Amino acid sequence: MSGAGAEVGVHRTGPGNPLLTFWLWDLFFAGATVFTCALVYLQDGVAPPARAGAIALVVALALAWPLAGRRLALSPDPRPLTAERAALCAALGVGMIAAVALVDSANWVAFVVYSQLFWVLPLGPAIGGVVALTVLAPLAGALFRGGGLALELIPPQTVFMSLFGILVGVFITRLASESERRAALIAELEATQAQVAELSHVAGAAAERERLAGEIHDTLAQGFTSIVTLLQAAQAQLATDPDSSRRHVELAVRAARENLQEARQLVAAGAPGETAARSLADAVGRAADRYAEETGSPARNSVHGTPRRVAAETEIVLLRAAQELLANARKHAGAGPVEVDLDYTDPGAVALAVTDGGDGFDPDAVDDASFGLRILRGRVDRLAGAVDVDSGASGTTVIVTLPTPPGPQEAQ
Repeated sequence: MSGAGAEVGVHRTGPGNPLLTFWLWDLFFAGATVFTCALVYLQDGVAPPARAGAIALVVALALAWPLAGRRLALSPDPRPLTAERAALCAALGVGMIAAVALVDSANWVAFVVYSQLFWVLPLGPAIGGVVALTVLAPLAGALFRGGGLALELIPPQTVFMSLFGILVGVFITRLASESERRAALIAELEATQAQVAELSHVAGAAAERERLAGEIHDTLAQGFTSIVTLLQAAQAQLATDPDSSRRHVELAVRAARENLQEARQLVAAGAPGETAARSLADAVGRAADRYAEETGSPARNSVHGTPRRVAAETEIVLLRAAQELLANARKHAGAGPVEVDLDYTDPGAVALAVTDGGDGFDPDAVDDASFGLRILRGRVDRLAGAVDVDSGASGTTVIVTLPTPPGPQEAQ
């Protein structure tokens, strides 16, 4: 039975591996030790000193596990064949040979010795140690007890159990390696998931910064521009036309209040105050009226078709488009007359058209440089809409079209 212990041997595993249930191994070694000592004690025809010596050696071989074997088994792979490992395994081999030489039934300590060989040594040296002990232990016992040296002294069942133990040890070793490989893959997957989560967080933060930049540009920045323009006009007319100057100041105060309301809406991450309080058509018409009041130029506003409620995000984008295009008309078209048309005639879309009478521009050259138009195109693209720009010497028309698929968000 000198090879039976190999069948419970494991070559390699690491911390955190499910095979590392060392308390079970502790129980196994303790049980195997008690069993072997009992067999040695009960064997007939053995002198008391030999029996005591064999039991002492079996106990010492078992104590090698908690004293040194477990610590070496926990060390990471690749496992080098160090002097400490070689010395421990040599001591185990010598102790087993000596115990079997004293009492033949001490060969059951192979359960303890062979398992430790597979734990402590690389697979090749562990197999070599099992084969060597399978041959040397019974021959040493026969020699010590006055017999001759012959291979037929090795019982056939001992050879069979040693081979079986080696095969099982190889299988469990490969199982442990596969378990470690899967553990490494899981660790890599967790690291990849952490990277994806971090990248998603960064992308989300960037998208939120872009959204806030667009909201600030379309609301607060334009409002401040209007306030500055109105106050400059009031200052210029303060001495010559007090009434006009007062009207510009009143418009500036009203613009400041509306800007404050927009700032509160922005902080609350809600919809613009205009669309929250009234329909899109009313909000766009109010933006056109404000343009006329602040610039003194006519702003014709018209609605085609029957106004209907659409998705809140669609209304926000169309309102922001109207505000941006009116601001561009104020800055780049000389604050001249404008026309604002909201078209509901297509049941699957809503279109906003803003026309000014300025000198026109090159859309391809302006798109990349204009922060406002770039934000507008980005918002429209996210809703699968379109922005069409027709600009020439007689003026500019920008048409923003957004799809409005039928759904519960629409209310006729």
